[in-house]
Amino acid sequence: MQQEQRSRRLVTLRHLLGLSQTDLAESTGISQPQISLMERGDRTVTDGAIVQIAAATQMPTSFFDQVAVTSSGTLSFRKLAGASAVSRDSSIARFEELERVATELCGRISYPLAPLPQAEDDIDGDDIEALAAQTRAALKLEPADPILNLTRSMERRGIVVAAVAAVDEGILEGHDGASRAADHIHRPVIAYVSGKPGDRQRFTEAHELGHIVLHGRRPDVGEKIREREAHRFAGALLIPQESMRDAVSENLSLNGYLALKATWGVSIQAIVARAHALGLVSDARRKSLMVQISYKGWRKNEPVDVSPERPLLLRQMLTKEFGSSPYLKASWDLGTAPRFLQQWAPGASTEDAECAQTTAVYLENSANVVPLFRTGTSRKKTAQ
Repeated sequence: MQQEQRSRRLVTLRHLLGLSQTDLAESTGISQPQISLMERGDRTVTDGAIVQIAAATQMPTSFFDQVAVTSSGTLSFRKLAGASAVSRDSSIARFEELERVATELCGRISYPLAPLPQAEDDIDGDDIEALAAQTRAALKLEPADPILNLTRSMERRGIVVAAVAAVDEGILEGHDGASRAADHIHRPVIAYVSGKPGDRQRFTEAHELGHIVLHGRRPDVGEKIREREAHRFAGALLIPQESMRDAVSENLSLNGYLALKATWGVSIQAIVARAHALGLVSDARRKSLMVQISYKGWRKNEPVDVSPERPLLLRQMLTKEFGSSPYLKASWDLGTAPRFLQQWAPGASTEDAECAQTTAVYLENSANVVPLFRTGTSRKKTAQ
């Protein structure tokens, strides 16, 4: 059983780092055929091999002792067309590792979780609008006001939000976010790729929350329908239907949509799509607006910057459990690299960042891992 577990974690490690077997062989000195045999369970993953792999990948050896969260729920991804199989494997590994760590921390630290509504059986657009309104109520949000910080609104109700990768890493190319929809979820986790515009991050998080609300008890819904429903939910959560009806008409100019983006923190293209879905603009008007958007070069770079939101909940849990300099202390205990913890729960001082980046070798027990930060350094509290 231990060898089977180690084989699975070796595959997970490669996917986490976006490495091929050849890449891992070159960095570890273990031949690619041996790595292939170890991953298939046809060769023993020895303690020596684990130390060698851990040193090369800057991962604690305790990584190989960890067990992924067991769930019957379906993983959902907000992805762009053309996302590769390698990107999908990396997305799954990153999300499941984040989910494992978040579940472990939430099991140690009591944090309230708001009961979210759950869709049942067949639903239509009106049902999605109603479920989005119920979700606002569960998050203690006003029914028709802009959501000033969606990330913190979800975190305050116990939903874990974290960046699983940065856009410039390149390993999750084509993916924006991920979540798991299940009938019973101990702790909802929403992941996103950082480094993208704030309006896109907000829509991605709302989209993934839509999967959690809409598809936990409807696992057989096809992927295209799931994505369409989650898009409708995201729009309904971020800009409630009555607010849209008050603000949008067939004759609203493109400048009017710019003002709506500034008010609601939603992209112009998403607002146009929502207006069309609600029947507030005709097919012809939607096409005209999209032609104008394309002509102005706004398809990829819209005006009106929306600031990215920064999660805080995981950082607060880490510091409560491991102190004000948590990354190295938590690394062995939670079985993951300091750099992942820092990415999922940013907020450490320069000393922690340098320590996490330069600590390359982890030996077989935690007594040999020496934190290299200075003591007595003051820490500034993260703004809420």
